[in-house]
Amino acid sequence: MHVVNNAYGMYCAEALQRMYNYPAPVWSGSSWGYYTPYLWFDGDKGTTGYNYWNDSIQNRMLIDAPLTITMWGDWIPAQSTGTIYAQFRNDTTETINGLAYFVVTEDSIYQPTPNGDQWHNHVARDYLPTQAGESISIPAGDSVILGRSFTLGTAWNPDMIEFVAWIQNPTMNPADSAKEIWQGGMLNITELGIEEFENTNVAAANITPTPNPCINGTRFSFTLPAGERYNIDFYDVTGRKIRTLNGTASGNEQTVEWNLRNDNDTRVSAGVYLYRIESSDIYATGKVIVR
Repeated sequence: MHVVNNAYGMYCAEALQRMYNYPAPVWSGSSWGYYTPYLWFDGDKGTTGYNYWNDSIQNRMLIDAPLTITMWGDWIPAQSTGTIYAQFRNDTTETINGLAYFVVTEDSIYQPTPNGDQWHNHVARDYLPTQAGESISIPAGDSVILGRSFTLGTAWNPDMIEFVAWIQNPTMNPADSAKEIWQGGMLNITELGIEEFENTNVAAANITPTPNPCINGTRFSFTLPAGERYNIDFYDVTGRKIRTLNGTASGNEQTVEWNLRNDNDTRVSAGVYLYRIESSDIYATGKVIVR
């Protein structure tokens, strides 16, 4: 959803710019213009009538998609920050090149507006990082994992936040003004892992594994006050924890190595794994690619 100003507290400039990715749909007077209500789904110009939206979307959802999207993530309620991940898996026999998008939406907003609407659902609040999307190429039978950090606005209701991700054809079909959306996914904030910290001043840290991608192992380097405890947790792409490394900081630069083995001392298979580092002072997430 988009609105053209912030008179009702729901304006998102990025959402408005997304609308301009498509030709102006309505002829009025002597020119084409952008008017609401108007539905665009898969880039295809729909209708100005709300009553027809549901059938149009339901019919589209019956068509098989060439990709599968799996979403997960975690967040820190005390800081209103977190990370959302999406795995885009190509289920076809050909490479798919497209644009991947992430957007934070808010549902069930009560705000009477001049058009008679009082409740507003799936309102776009923030694109991660922008509405331009990210170019990705997914080989046949392979997958790509993307992660996006987010911060919730102070005026948003965190209980009504949903994250949406999709992959779209960047080329417009001139016959119907369509930019085909191949697959989309949605994740409610209640489905994210919750991280709680007694110290609400914990800082996001830029800690990256080296080497990455890796073959025999990878190392993490960081510095913490002497005596401070730390944990490094590793997860597979389904969100299942596979290994935990922990220790006590010496006060000097700390180097912790993961030997690519799980808690059962079995070497993990090639693929993408997620990590989370936390202590009372720092918090960091990312991914490790194992060859």
